[in-house]
Amino acid sequence: MSLFSRFKSNCNGNTSILFAAALLPLLLGAGAAVDFVETNNTLTVLQGATDAAAIAAGSSGKSDKDELQTIVEKYLEANNATHILDSIDKIESKLDKKTRTFTVTITGKRKTSLMHLAGINTMDLGAFSEVKLGGDGLEVALVLDNTGSMSASGRMEALKVASQDLVDKLLEAQDTGAYVRVGIVPFAEYVNVGLGVRSEPWMNVPNDTSKTVNVCTDTYPNATSSNCREETYSGMTDGIPYTGVHTVCDWNYGSPVSVCNDQVQTSTWNGCVGSRTEPLDENIGTPSSPYPGLPNAWCTSELVPLTNDKAKLKSKITDLVPVGNTYIPAGLLWGWNLLDSNAPYSQGKTKSAIEAMGGKKAMVLMTDGDNTLSADYPWHWGNDGNKADAKTKELCKNIKNDDIVVYTVSFMVTDPDSVNMLKQCASDHSKAFTADSTAELVQAFNDIGASMVAMRLSK
Repeated sequence: MSLFSRFKSNCNGNTSILFAAALLPLLLGAGAAVDFVETNNTLTVLQGATDAAAIAAGSSGKSDKDELQTIVEKYLEANNATHILDSIDKIESKLDKKTRTFTVTITGKRKTSLMHLAGINTMDLGAFSEVKLGGDGLEVALVLDNTGSMSASGRMEALKVASQDLVDKLLEAQDTGAYVRVGIVPFAEYVNVGLGVRSEPWMNVPNDTSKTVNVCTDTYPNATSSNCREETYSGMTDGIPYTGVHTVCDWNYGSPVSVCNDQVQTSTWNGCVGSRTEPLDENIGTPSSPYPGLPNAWCTSELVPLTNDKAKLKSKITDLVPVGNTYIPAGLLWGWNLLDSNAPYSQGKTKSAIEAMGGKKAMVLMTDGDNTLSADYPWHWGNDGNKADAKTKELCKNIKNDDIVVYTVSFMVTDPDSVNMLKQCASDHSKAFTADSTAELVQAFNDIGASMVAMRLSK
C-alpha cells in the first residue's frame, strides 16, 4: 500500500475526531444566538410593560408609596412582565417630589435554552422607566350647569359625585409637588359673583332701596264657585316638559271691593350679574366698562375663585341646587374671568408664569340642555336660542384663543345642534364628551381628570 493510501485510510478517524471537537463550539454559538434572540424579545416585552406601569402610576395622581407600588405591580402583571421571567429579583417604584419624576425598576432572571451547556444557566434581565410629571402648574375652572332641568333623572346628584371626584383627583397632584388651583362657576340664566365684590371698580351695582307705598287692589269678598273639577296641566321648565293636576272652578266674582294697604317695596342686589353690551359680553377685561349688577334678580349659588382648599370646593358642590333656565354664555364668561390673572379675579397666575412652570389653564363646561334664554341687555330675558348659541360659539373661540384648554360635557342633551355646538367648543375632539346617562357623566369627568394629570415619558 502506498504512503498516500495509508495516510488516506488513517485520516478518516481524524476527521471524525476533528468534527466532534468542532461541534461543541458550533452548538454553543447557535445556542447563544437563540438565547440572545429570545432574551432580546423578552427585554422588549419587559420594557414595554415597565413603561406602561410607570405611565399608569405616574398619571394616577397618587403619592402614597404603597398605592403606587400596587398600581405598578398590577400593570406589570397585566402586561405579562412577571410571567416572562423565571424569577423576579426586584420591582421598585419611586416618586421624587423634588424633581417631579416617577421611576419603575424591574430586575430578574431568565433560564437559558442552550447556553447551559457552557455552564450559563440564567441571564440577568432588567428594565427601567422614568416618567416626568408634566406641568408643574394647573388651573381649572369648573363651569357647571345648575338649571332647573338638572333636577330630572338624578342629574344633579350625578354631577355632584363626578365633580367631587374630579376635585379629589386634581388636588391629589399637589402631593407630588405640583401647583394646582380649582374654581367653580355654577350657572343658570345668571352667575352669582357674591355680595362681597359690590364695591369693586369692575362692578356697577345700584344702591339697595326700600320705600313704603300705599297700594290699592280690587278684592272679591262675595265670590262664589261652582262646577269644580280636576284638570291636567303641562308646561316646560328649562326645556324639560312637566305635567300636573290642579282644581279648576267656574267663578262668579260679584262686585269688586277696593282695599288699600301700605306695602314695602325693596330693590336688593343678591349677587347676580348681567351682560355688558355687545360685543363686550364676548370678552373679559376692559375695566372702564364694569359689569352690571341686577337688582331683585335671583341666581344660583356664589362662584368660588381659584383655590386649593378641597373642603371649600367640595362643600360648594354639595350645596348646589338646580333651579332656573339656561344661558351658557354667562357661565363661560365667568369661568374665563376666574382663569385670568387680572381683575375681576387675581388668584390665577399670569400666562407667562404658567408657561414657565410647564403648566396650563383649563376649563370644563358641563351642561344638560340647550340655551333657553338670550341676552336682552343687561338682563337675560330673551328667548332667541340662535342668538345665544352664536354668543356661546364666539366665547368658546375667544377662550381657546387665550391659550385655555376647553373640555365640554354634553349631558343628556337631545338636540343634535346643541351637541355639535359643544363638540366644536372643545379644544379638540378628544376633549368633547357626550354622556347619555349618569354613569357616563361620572366616567367623563374621570377621563377628564386623567387627561389633566399631564405627563410624558422622559427616558
